[in-house]
Amino acid sequence: MAKVSRRGGFSDRNGIKTENNIIQLTSFDKRTRIQLQNMLSLLYQKVYRQDTYWGNDEIQDFFRFVQGTVYSEPVDTRVKIDDDKIWAIINHTIQNDDYDDVLTLVEAIIQYWDDYMRKVWGYNYYNYYDNPYKDYSLFQTVNRYLKREYVGYRFIDGQLTPISDDVEIETINQALESKYEAVYIHLSKANSLLADRDTPDYENSIKESISAVEALCEILTGINGKEATLGRMLKKLEDSGVEIHAGLKSAFNTLYGYTSDANGIRHAGDIGGPASTFEEAKYMLVSCSAFINYLIGVTAD
Repeated sequence: MAKVSRRGGFSDRNGIKTENNIIQLTSFDKRTRIQLQNMLSLLYQKVYRQDTYWGNDEIQDFFRFVQGTVYSEPVDTRVKIDDDKIWAIINHTIQNDDYDDVLTLVEAIIQYWDDYMRKVWGYNYYNYYDNPYKDYSLFQTVNRYLKREYVGYRFIDGQLTPISDDVEIETINQALESKYEAVYIHLSKANSLLADRDTPDYENSIKESISAVEALCEILTGINGKEATLGRMLKKLEDSGVEIHAGLKSAFNTLYGYTSDANGIRHAGDIGGPASTFEEAKYMLVSCSAFINYLIGVTAD
């Protein structure tokens, strides 16, 4: 018989039979796997607006994506794929496979559905010309599930990233949403290098984070080339009337010096010391994002 398992319910809240509250990074408990399976089932209904007849062209396109792209199995476009078969494969992965396979599957499906909803739902979901999402994006919806289940990953810029702190996530997202394309390109790459679960590149993630700050400073000051040192650009900002808190400037110059000298990260491929860690790369991504948000704020008209 099934047993009650409700996070935040009476038994959990009063410490009688507590649910897991330890951040899950490399393994997921049974409850979490079930909740992720239920989440995909509910979102499936929402994305296709309850019209989930397995023979529909849009549903078949989704099934072909799962079978052919996510699982790299042969697809015969002359034959319709049965929904029971696809969901049996998905649910088997959610319930039994390694944590990274589960995350790869969830990430791929949510990315596919987000793209589908942008195209089909239009302004009822995503507005390219104004505030991007009308309400919550699918990524935000999934993040709420991940937070509730103490999964140590969140969607940032459309990718699952090993960051679970709400303030850090908001800081990075705010910087990614700036109007400066060069800033977005560097930060997005920094996040991608950090989020790669198979071959993370922490050194180059740090390089891209600091490059995002440099790119913003170049835009704000007009200085570029060999003259575009961080110190020189910050001084020009101050000379033009921008007030930068002395403590913040000192702290960031220290961080900048760390990336320039400590491990040779500024010259990726010529590492001069021990390889950088995830914690260092995450710290730099958050810190650079916060400094970008600060500079944009103090230079706003």
